Amino acid sequence: MRNTKRKKRTKCWVKEAVFDNAVKAEVSLGNTWSKHYTNYSDIGRKVYYRCRKSKLRGPQCSAGIYLLYHAESDQVSIYKTETDHDHHERKVRGIDENVNKCIEDLFNDGITKPKQIIRALQTRNFELPSYVQIKNFLVQYKKTKFGSYIVSLGELEQWCKQNINISTDENKYFVVSYKIMYNDEEDVDGNKFRVFLSTVRLLNIASISSHIHADATYKLIWQGFPALIIGTTDLKKFFHPFGLAICSNEKTKDFKFIFNSIQIGLEKIKKDLLKPSALVSDAADSIKNGFKNVFKDEYNQIMCWSHMKMKVQNRIYHIDDKAIADEIMNDIEMLQLSNSSTVFELALTLFMKKEPHVRSRFLVIASNIINNWSIERDPSSTNAKVFPKEPTICLNL
Repeated sequence: MRNTKRKKRTKCWVKEAVFDNAVKAEVSLGNTWSKHYTNYSDIGRKVYYRCRKSKLRGPQCSAGIYLLYHAESDQVSIYKTETDHDHHERKVRGIDENVNKCIEDLFNDGITKPKQIIRALQTRNFELPSYVQIKNFLVQYKKTKFGSYIVSLGELEQWCKQNINISTDENKYFVVSYKIMYNDEEDVDGNKFRVFLSTVRLLNIASISSHIHADATYKLIWQGFPALIIGTTDLKKFFHPFGLAICSNEKTKDFKFIFNSIQIGLEKIKKDLLKPSALVSDAADSIKNGFKNVFKDEYNQIMCWSHMKMKVQNRIYHIDDKAIADEIMNDIEMLQLSNSSTVFELALTLFMKKEPHVRSRFLVIASNIINNWSIERDPSSTNAKVFPKEPTICLNL
């Protein structure tokens, strides 16, 4: 099969003007033209310009211009094609600028999915880009708006340094504390990092708090690492965060860093250090130990009710008698309403006396299992599972 080359269209050049020097000639071009390539001839140097309205890698506008820098003088002549601009007649590659702007506005208004954006563009009578075009545009736009998904440890450290100062705006975030550990440092197994962010307003709330909530949330992750949240609840049971931490682990040292960051933040805004009377969390030892390492005083360990209830429900799910399971859950919910440690201890004692059948039921079931195992192996039983003392030798063997 023979390759066919597209015939190059010949341009007809007409002298447009002559200038005494190069500066005047180049200024006269304005912003319409972009330098394309250069040729040299006996009469001088020719610098060709293309129409800026056309993309460099794609079909070019038919209009063109070149400057002839005369070899024998300082004069510069401008030559222009006879054909006018036709870039507006060509099909624009990619998404139209007006459509781009509309997509950006939709994204900022919370319409972030390509199919939703297509429906919104249809109602506005825009020329519709393809699904892939919108998807690719969103990837680039989010990278421009939010930054790259992947950040190196060095870039993270530089970002922390740039945002370490407290802003005069109480709602402006700043890096309260950070620690970057590289693999080549002593006693460091792999790259590790810890960063805690907050604002002056959130730290002011921390300064008047008496108890702390701490947990990790996998609903918000960065490069696979969960956000670690610390905060408190008010007297109307609303949660108020103190800040947000991103750490490479969820160990004792990481939670120690977070709790200590609160103290560092309070010192920075010239508030008294926090002396919490209670820690509300799940049963993770890393949270409790990190808390103890920072706050040395005695405190009450409060189990998060939602975590505890979920664990209990997973256990009582195995109880066959639904009435008993519901009764146990109702009693535990009543225990949760205790308004003091004293009331809770008394109610717990009564609860344990009321629910002996759960423990005895296990013993009965366990005893029955043992009996059945033994009966199955009784030689006098039908289809007994006899314990062979010698191997069976078959004919093939």
